[in-house]
Amino acid sequence: MTQKPRVIQIDTNEWAFVQPAVLSSEETFLQYTSALNMLDTNDPFAEMMLKAIIKEHPFHLDAYNYLSVAFRNQEKVFESYLVAEKGYRIGKECFPEDFQINEAILPYVNSDNRPFLRACHIWGLELQFNEEFDRAIEIYDQMLQLNPLDNQGARHLKLECLFMLKSFAAAKELLESYPSEFSIEFTYGKVFLALIDGDQKSAELLLGDAMASNAYLPAEIIKKRHTPPSGFLEEEILAGSRHEAYEYWVDYAEICIQPAVIEFFERTKPVWSKKKK
Repeated sequence: MTQKPRVIQIDTNEWAFVQPAVLSSEETFLQYTSALNMLDTNDPFAEMMLKAIIKEHPFHLDAYNYLSVAFRNQEKVFESYLVAEKGYRIGKECFPEDFQINEAILPYVNSDNRPFLRACHIWGLELQFNEEFDRAIEIYDQMLQLNPLDNQGARHLKLECLFMLKSFAAAKELLESYPSEFSIEFTYGKVFLALIDGDQKSAELLLGDAMASNAYLPAEIIKKRHTPPSGFLEEEILAGSRHEAYEYWVDYAEICIQPAVIEFFERTKPVWSKKKK
């Protein structure tokens, strides 16, 4: 008989998934780990193994999650989209009638909650890949509600969507709601919003924090030709690295290529070039 995860109430607003033991049986676990080990290297094999798990266990949310990844790695974008949506919807089917997704807490620290939170993450990314930015923001807002600590970086993805939609007032509100955030996304996001407002003075004042998060992005922005750094696809992307700067430029190219942005970083080159590592 198909065993479905349960979602139980822990506290007033806190809930937790209870995964059925059959999903962590030795046989299923070996199939699952074999599939994950093949992701990015032998995606057709990973696809085959994950499909077998889903056939046996239709509520194995992580099998849907990583099957979507395997499809996208193979450029099967339609299949990737459909599987990500199905994983998310199957996860929601586990909620009891009194579960209010826009009020509940489902902490990532509880490992049993992670398959559904990953399903949210992967479905949000699929929506974003397909330029359904408003729908992606709805998913990222759900993630931020369910897991306020945001171990998955939903706030960064939401900010990217807001920039793509040119929802600059909402982007500013998001940035202001995380005053202690010093990621490349947030520090340079503040600089860009100041430039969009025509506030050069504020942009200059914010540049120091931005440079502290990543010293290589200004040089990337003013380049005439943008190519990935050596080892970009093979090496881990570390905070503050050239790899991170290039990835950020790709994600935010529409903002980075604006004449006002390029002119600002060209004009301030004497400042940031001295700080560059």
